Amino acid sequence: MKKDITAILVDDEPLARRLLNEYLKDFPHVRVVAECRNGRQAVKAINERKPDLVFLDIRMPGMDGFEVLERLTHLPNIIFSTAHSDYAVKAFEANAVDYLLKPYDRKRFSGALQKVIDRKTSSSGAIDRLIELLQHSKEPGEYHERIFVRVGRKITPVRVRDIVWIEAEGDYTRLHTSSGSALCNASLNSLEKSLDPSQFIRVHRSHILATDSIDHLAGDGEGGFGATLKDGTKVRVGRTYASRFREIIW
Repeated sequence: MKKDITAILVDDEPLARRLLNEYLKDFPHVRVVAECRNGRQAVKAINERKPDLVFLDIRMPGMDGFEVLERLTHLPNIIFSTAHSDYAVKAFEANAVDYLLKPYDRKRFSGALQKVIDRKTSSSGAIDRLIELLQHSKEPGEYHERIFVRVGRKITPVRVRDIVWIEAEGDYTRLHTSSGSALCNASLNSLEKSLDPSQFIRVHRSHILATDSIDHLAGDGEGGFGATLKDGTKVRVGRTYASRFREIIW
């Protein structure tokens, strides 16, 4: 006997929610516990009802699907639903459970839902998957304004303008701000590509600095030098990065 799957439908179009309900008739073990016509309703319903699955529209007035994800304390499986075949579909294809590009037919819908039925993911994996979605929720060519990190069971945004420096920590990175630090699941190479090079500079294979955070530079007596930040932190500048660093700073 199949275990019931609880679901919430989020779409500002009544016809879209009606179609979801129609297709869900083929899956009697999926029980719709709420329908939401905007993002604010969705955040409240998802956090309170804690569904297994959410069908989430991307483009909605007031609060879009990405903003909904940022405010979730409960992290369900997400199937995106959108009428726009732009960057969102391509960026999320490998990270969300699936996406439904409107208009979609019953066969396409069934294939997406079957992925949820077949998937056995830990709650930790679900959090990391949603963080990955959020890290890619920018338009192509744009730089990040926020970087999302996991703090326990919650996803927390770190404002890029608050970052003082970043260091590699294994396959992950640690973001240092004036108020503390947080572990991010993105690699240093990945973050470097997503940050504005006029505001951040790679100075070592393991370090990226915010240019505004640098207080002064000093030679190390071996042909290289180190950077002292305004908070007193000392960071070594790697030799392979030294010439480019001098050009930008001086």
